[in-house]
Amino acid sequence: MVPLSSIPVDTILFDLNIDLDRQIMPLDTILAYAIRFSPVLKLEEANWEKAHYNTLYTRYIFLNGISGFFNYTYGNQTNLNTVNSDGSVLNNSLGLGYRFGANISIPLTEVWGKPNKMKSLKAEEKMAKYKRENEEIEVRRKVIADFYNLIASQKIMNSRQQDVESARLSVEIAMVEMRRGKIHPYELSRLKNILTISESGLELSRRDFMIYYYQLETVVGVKLNTLRRSIPK
Repeated sequence: MVPLSSIPVDTILFDLNIDLDRQIMPLDTILAYAIRFSPVLKLEEANWEKAHYNTLYTRYIFLNGISGFFNYTYGNQTNLNTVNSDGSVLNNSLGLGYRFGANISIPLTEVWGKPNKMKSLKAEEKMAKYKRENEEIEVRRKVIADFYNLIASQKIMNSRQQDVESARLSVEIAMVEMRRGKIHPYELSRLKNILTISESGLELSRRDFMIYYYQLETVVGVKLNTLRRSIPK
């Protein structure tokens, strides 16, 4: 059995002596969680939305050249003449009254450059969308790899634990046999060396297990404990 004291606290909710694929939700469910909660996909989703709203804003930016006005005059009536450069009168009106209207100034770039600008923004929006889709593929690949690596590392860890227990028992028996003079001290030394190698292998397998555990948890974006399911009897 794997000593619980050697495993971080937040994994104790899993029984490490039972295969994790029997305790954790199916892979397709974990993938669905990853697509919904992955921090990487949330970032790409925000970039996509940013590109979309930037396109909408630019579409109506020409309205900056349009402004309204309102004014009025009062007092004695005066005759206002607007004269053209050639001397002709364009407008003849009284100065008393209300006036309102709109000032319109549209740069030529809005006429000839706007279509190309909109095409560029649309292309950026598509790029953001495709990048998000590409990141989703990468997240799926990482989840699948980390999921099966986690399952395999647990099996290896439990196997290494059995090797350590077996090697430790052999050393204990050899110590008794050596005191009785039935085996040479060299044999005991050899068995202790096997025990040391087994313990080193166990520690490495524990390291691998925890790496895959937290990698999967990071990619999915939720604690793996929330993905536990009841073990069928």
